[in-house]
Amino acid sequence: MLSGDGGSGVDGIETVPPAPVVSDPVLAGLVEAVESAVAELAGQGSVAWSNADRRAVIQRMETVSRSVTAYSHTWLNELIAQHGLDVYPGSVPCAVAWMLRITPRTAGARVRLAAELGDRTALSGEPLPPLLPHTAAAVRAGLLDAQHVQMIREFFRHLPASVDPQTRDRAEQQLVGLASTRRPDDFAPLVAHLDSILDPDGDFDENED
Repeated sequence: MLSGDGGSGVDGIETVPPAPVVSDPVLAGLVEAVESAVAELAGQGSVAWSNADRRAVIQRMETVSRSVTAYSHTWLNELIAQHGLDVYPGSVPCAVAWMLRITPRTAGARVRLAAELGDRTALSGEPLPPLLPHTAAAVRAGLLDAQHVQMIREFFRHLPASVDPQTRDRAEQQLVGLASTRRPDDFAPLVAHLDSILDPDGDFDENED
């Protein structure tokens, strides 16, 4: 419920959901340290900052944001595998939507992304690397934007099954190297060019979903 005078909430929201409790004390301390650091940074008066510092802070916080999101893919995979979403109603996407207060469509996309970029576990319990290991490593390092990742994923969805694993691995390494130093709009034609080499009869579209 919104209120003009705000009450005890945040920016006019009277009831703010409480932060979920982390029971493990070490893990709780790490999460609280991150939250405290964000709050402390947000509380700094930025008026006196130099523009060089503003640029640096924006860039470094973008890297941190990308990195945290990337690591959450593994956490989500583990949650799904260990039935940790059973406390919510409905399918896995619906459960994720409840947990994160997002739409089921967005949640479904997040689940699919986690399946490709998060660490996995075999039925035997053996840990497995991400399906796109080089992409996952670059995202965890904060080097890639969501659009970079989308184009790389679409490249491999489009790639014929006849392309051998070694070639796929080299292609992924090359794409990640190119994406790490370019904007998505500069990266797109390079993706299309590599696709034309490996699949000359195809019709690549980086905007497919």
